[in-house]
Amino acid sequence: YIVTTHALRRHLPKPSPVVRILDAGGGPGRYTIALAEQGYRVTLFDLSPQLLELARTRIADRPDRVRDHIDDVLQGSITDLSRFPDASFDATICLGGPLSHLVQRDDRRRAIAELHRVTMVGGLLYVSVLGRIGQYRAAVQWPDWFSTVFPEIAETGVSVITPARAPCYFFLPEEIEGEVSGAGLAIERVYGCQGIGAHLDEANLLALMGDPKRWPLWEQKLLETCDHPAVVGVSNHILVVSRKRHG
Repeated sequence: YIVTTHALRRHLPKPSPVVRILDAGGGPGRYTIALAEQGYRVTLFDLSPQLLELARTRIADRPDRVRDHIDDVLQGSITDLSRFPDASFDATICLGGPLSHLVQRDDRRRAIAELHRVTMVGGLLYVSVLGRIGQYRAAVQWPDWFSTVFPEIAETGVSVITPARAPCYFFLPEEIEGEVSGAGLAIERVYGCQGIGAHLDEANLLALMGDPKRWPLWEQKLLETCDHPAVVGVSNHILVVSRKRHG
């Protein structure tokens, strides 16, 4: 979350109610609410009615100034954004790996094409996916996962590791970059969402975050290095920030 919000701040235009953002695959609305709190105008779109109901509950608890910046909460698939006209949004975000839940390449390409279509020329598209190399490291970190990583992910990029037991596609960094640039988008930057803390002991990381002396120094390095190619490769989530070049 820290790395992703850093990337949002770094590239998005200045917050304004005239800047419209589509949170595609935004689930319970974490980023929708955060962006609305900053002053952007946001539409939340997700496939899961359960997650959208959770989002509506969370949104209802926010003050009027936040609720007024959320235009709609809608259900649907990122492979079909036909309810939105071309160039409807100044920026489109697809965070948390929704694209990885599309196992078939044609579906992933269709989703990227739709995300591209609804973004205005010159607008930004944020896409995060599950990273494959990070899963190789996870096989060491969590030995019970070894048989789900090898040979399935290594050979096909596909495996079932989520609590929902749904198959997912895991990308190499150059693979997602190629899919995004091939759709007519200019890549601005690529981030490793887990940063230099990827696969480190969670208890130690939480203790570090709670330390007022150590945390500011470490956070500075986290954000300075989160777009380093070595960090991108080993992260569990890879975030590609791109800009639409043409219609």
